Amino acid sequence: MNTKQEIVDAFDGRSTGELPPPAVFTQTGTVGQMRACGAGWPEAHYDPEKMATLALQFSKMFGFATARVPYCLTVEIERLGATIKDGSGDTQPSVVGTPYSSGDVSEPPSGGLMNPDEFASGGRCAMVAEVAERMSREHEDLFITAGLQDPMALTSQLLGAENMLMAGFMEPGRISKWIDAVTPLTCAYAERLSEAADNVLVIAGGSTDMYSPEMLEEFSVPFTPRTISSIRSSFSTIHSCGDTLAFADRLAGYGADALSLETFQCPEEYMRIVNGRCRMFGSIDPVGTLLMKQPEDVVASARRGAELGFDIITPECGVPPLTPDANLMALSHYRD
Repeated sequence: MNTKQEIVDAFDGRSTGELPPPAVFTQTGTVGQMRACGAGWPEAHYDPEKMATLALQFSKMFGFATARVPYCLTVEIERLGATIKDGSGDTQPSVVGTPYSSGDVSEPPSGGLMNPDEFASGGRCAMVAEVAERMSREHEDLFITAGLQDPMALTSQLLGAENMLMAGFMEPGRISKWIDAVTPLTCAYAERLSEAADNVLVIAGGSTDMYSPEMLEEFSVPFTPRTISSIRSSFSTIHSCGDTLAFADRLAGYGADALSLETFQCPEEYMRIVNGRCRMFGSIDPVGTLLMKQPEDVVASARRGAELGFDIITPECGVPPLTPDANLMALSHYRD
């Protein structure tokens, strides 16, 4: 049986010697769930009742002992004045532009971007925390995760990824100033979420698909651990999309309880690098397996992850919105 206690035990490193529990800590909304519960996108990104209904449907429909909010990566950047495109019933909201993403990268505002407490207590930041808190209070049998972005990822949204990449080569000190200005905001929000949820998933900008290990050393190492250290009342997990193999050793030392990385192409090497310094979650390919293959393939992948020593069996990025119901059911019951 998939239970919250199993997940807590896995975070605490208390192995039962049996197959590890399945869980999902990344985004969970799918079209099948939206149709079943009547709470769909884009409304569930903005309406607290619909956000909670869709988050809880994941357990109700498939038997997982987890629930996760939000479903997109626009909560914090909208709070900082970005223009957001709402998305559709099977696509997530996206950033159209921000007050700082056009033209050359200038110096950050001398007075800061926003008061950190004000940032964490308003807009959809407040809504996500309140939904997580309510689910934790009303559904004590579920393990609640709330997600946010780390300073580097949020700064990339704020300035525009291309602008940040180019300025990172030409004026790295200026980019560091921007990330330093963003960090108190992510720290305040992370602390607030940790008061509301059982686990805070910090989505890190630590992928070497875009940034070199040297840039990550400069723009992630001094800042992301500060956000992690603000998570005092819950477990913490670092999640990073893309190729992070060259940076996995650094990520394992940030102080989070667990790592959720895209390891499915070389999971043995990731496990060797991390070497038990924190819990490891994986190693289901969210697109190639969970979305595109059959239930028996999901079960085989889950069992392979268990053999490799992953502490909790999870998809290694957000669940694709068109993922078949049968594949999520297979993941939830892979031990049966």
